[in-house]
Amino acid sequence: MPRRSFIDLSLARGLNYYTGAIFEVKALDWQIGSICGGGRYDNLTGIFGLPDMSGVGVSFGADRIYDVLKGLDKFPADLGGSATLLFANMGADEVRYLLPVAAALRSEGVSVELYPDAAKLKKQFDYAVRKAIPFLSITGASEMEQGIVNLKNLASGEQKSFEKEDIAGIRAFLQQ
Repeated sequence: MPRRSFIDLSLARGLNYYTGAIFEVKALDWQIGSICGGGRYDNLTGIFGLPDMSGVGVSFGADRIYDVLKGLDKFPADLGGSATLLFANMGADEVRYLLPVAAALRSEGVSVELYPDAAKLKKQFDYAVRKAIPFLSITGASEMEQGIVNLKNLASGEQKSFEKEDIAGIRAFLQQ
């Protein structure tokens, strides 16, 4: 996609603290005002007790950027979807055990989540159901000792254990 840039010497940001060059960024193929802008200011920090400090700043219009991305259909189709697999958080040791599995699955294109804290299992299960995550892994100390990862299909109730390194097997189970 060709980039288009130009200099407009009549541009004014409307803020009186800019003392040098100013800039604005606009979307190429969407009619909207600037999506970000900023410029140089030499004396602004003096107001806050730090005189003689110059700087350059920029602000981003998050709402406008969102509107452009949505209007141009730039969000990935699966962005609104939930993860395929939730790893229940059974404690710090289990998290350390599961992180390499999660990373390997992500590198294979599988969307996974690890519950953020070691909460009660019911709370983690309810979270998976609420977010429509179809698979749950409950892997605790005994599974770690065996070198396995447990998976459960929440829709069918089917449960299966896999060797921790069997990423292909785990992925195949998640795609059923």
